[in-house]
Parts: sequence; C-alpha cells; structure tokens
Amino acid sequence: RDLHSFPTRRSSDLDLEYHETMFVLCDDYVNVRSTPNKKQDPIGRLEVGDSVVFDGRKKNGYVHCIDLSFEQSNGWVFAGFLVYDEPEKVGQTATIVSYGRLAARKYVNGKRTRWLKSGAKLKVRYWTEEWALTDCGYVQSKYLELDGE
Repeated sequence: RDLHSFPTRRSSDLDLEYHETMFVLCDDYVNVRSTPNKKQDPIGRLEVGDSVVFDGRKKNGYVHCIDLSFEQSNGWVFAGFLVYDEPEKVGQTATIVSYGRLAARKYVNGKRTRWLKSGAKLKVRYWTEEWALTDCGYVQSKYLELDGE
C-alpha cells in the first residue's frame, strides 16, 4: 500500500484530556472573551479568587477556559491574571527579602514596571505560593516576608 492511503488523525480529532484548574489574581476583575483578542467585546467577567478550567489551548497570551458560568460556557482569559494556587486575601505589610533588587510586574510573569529594594515594605492585597499582588504590582512571593509572622 501507498503510505498516503492510510488514514491519518489530526490533533483536532483527538480528545483533549488536559484540564487544569487555575485561579484569577487581579485587582478588580478580568474579562472573558470569545476570541483571544483584547479588542473583542467581553462575554463575562471573573473576580479575584474565581476558578477556571484551562483546557490546554493558548494563543496571543490568552488561555482557553471551559465550563464557565456564563451563557457561553467557554472563552479566553488573559494568562497574566491566572495562577495555580487559590489567592488568599492578606491586607497586611510585607518586607522584601532578597540579595538584590526585586522586579514589580504589571501582571504574573509580565513586563517589569519598576525595581524594588531589599528591605522595602509593601502592602500585600493577595498572596499565593508563587505570586503576591501588592500596592506596587505583582511580585514573586518567595522574596516577601509577611510582617508579624
């Protein structure tokens, strides 16, 4: 038989088994869109701490989420506002503990907005194992020590 006569399976024919729960970490809310484009009108909003199920598809900095509680049950969420651990509301100060400068970021793994010095105090709004949302932006929580602990 000719090699090309065998039926082939495309990746789109395969059942996606990848499902990962992620949580929203943002100041107010994050928009869910029907396409991975920030110019697209939102189909819904998610608030800090809301969980989403990521099905493995990524495009333009967005991840595709399923089983949403909107009329349209799936949509695209900007990945920079999603984390793997459920955020804990903190509302207290923390001290930066590092051997140099610490980058404050616009969102998780995002563009650096400024450098912060070791020993500086920050007001922490939300905390996860990897990231903290502070009054200066997103910083890696491993370089913060919550005051009073």
